Amino acid sequence: METKAAQPEISRIALKILSEAANDTPVVAINGARQVGKSTLARQFMEETGGQLVTLDDLPQRTAANEDPRSFVERTIDGPLIIDEVQFAPPLFRALKAAVDRDRRPGRFILTGSTRLLSAQGFADALVGRIEIIELWPFSQGELSGVVDSFINHVFDNRSHDLKPSSLGRKNYVERMVRGGFPEPAARQPHRRKAWFDGYLTSLTEKLIRDVSGIERIADMPRVIRLCAARSGQELNVTNLANELGIPPRTLDGYLALLSNLFVIQLIPAWSTNLSKKVVRRPKLVMVDSGLAAHLTGMTVERSMDPTTPLGPLLESFVAMEIRKQLSWSSHGATCWHFRDRDGAEVDFVLEHPDGRVVGIETKAAAVVSSKDTRGLRFLADRLGDRFHAGYVLSMMPEAIPLGPKLTALPIDSLWTSGRSD
Repeated sequence: METKAAQPEISRIALKILSEAANDTPVVAINGARQVGKSTLARQFMEETGGQLVTLDDLPQRTAANEDPRSFVERTIDGPLIIDEVQFAPPLFRALKAAVDRDRRPGRFILTGSTRLLSAQGFADALVGRIEIIELWPFSQGELSGVVDSFINHVFDNRSHDLKPSSLGRKNYVERMVRGGFPEPAARQPHRRKAWFDGYLTSLTEKLIRDVSGIERIADMPRVIRLCAARSGQELNVTNLANELGIPPRTLDGYLALLSNLFVIQLIPAWSTNLSKKVVRRPKLVMVDSGLAAHLTGMTVERSMDPTTPLGPLLESFVAMEIRKQLSWSSHGATCWHFRDRDGAEVDFVLEHPDGRVVGIETKAAAVVSSKDTRGLRFLADRLGDRFHAGYVLSMMPEAIPLGPKLTALPIDSLWTSGRSD
């Protein structure tokens, strides 16, 4: 039976980043999905620095913030004012700007939001140049184990890897995928997670989406989210998805933008540097949490033991978000893309460093790696020359195996064991 995961109370990485930002910037915003741990992180920060936390989930506080925003932000307290779920009071943004312009001391205001605040009405205009935004994601595999995941830093600093065999197999990886990274379900026994995910989806579709958007056909959203989960790890074809839902593509575009702003889905853009005239430019869609995706698609550990069960899309989503989480604290500032051309050359993830170096990553839900699995990586290596830093095939095989110049097959758990800092 799958065992319950240790539950870190907060992300120690995020707390460090938040503390550093608050030492430099007047306003720091923590952005992330509902129930990802933003309020817990803010409370921990308050315990260490003092201050006051108010949540706009509370209707009287929300009313006060909207009706008299200046008085709301100018209260006299020792330490920062922490405003939870700030997206519910757009008038606060101008009041915060005025307060910061009068007193630019760092760390005066800490904001949290369950939508991308840069998309909130009036936010960018009011606070540009006065704010640092931290994105908080569901826990990474390293965070759940109490270590710092350093794969991205490691591959750009050093191509070599510790070639110790992995002890994880198919069942172990699926257990991690269906667990996901939200703090509460990650700490529950498997049979208790369904109730949490059901409640989460109800809260998301019946409360948060209704509160932050003006969409009329809100009853469409559960179907949209389920279809996104079914297509997670695949290229996004808006026309095909809209036809399946029976809604206009323009309407679906709005729904997808909303789900991205609410941190339910991520769109990984297509990458091209004129390597091919036939490059496919559609983004790849992934669910932010693999546990939620597994819940919506009915994937379980037991079902996954059937070798005919397709795990590839869920695994690709899982790896995509482990990479995305590490990018938020990596020192290298790399960006993540995907690549495919119409002749069949494909690389699941392309990490591009600001200095031009490129790392390609392929994922395989199998315990063997063949030469065809490196086709896309070799295509990149041939076209990029010295810019191609390294290529990896992540699979369920236990050993790390060199595949040729700059190419290596690694166990999937290298994502959270390579170059890690305990």
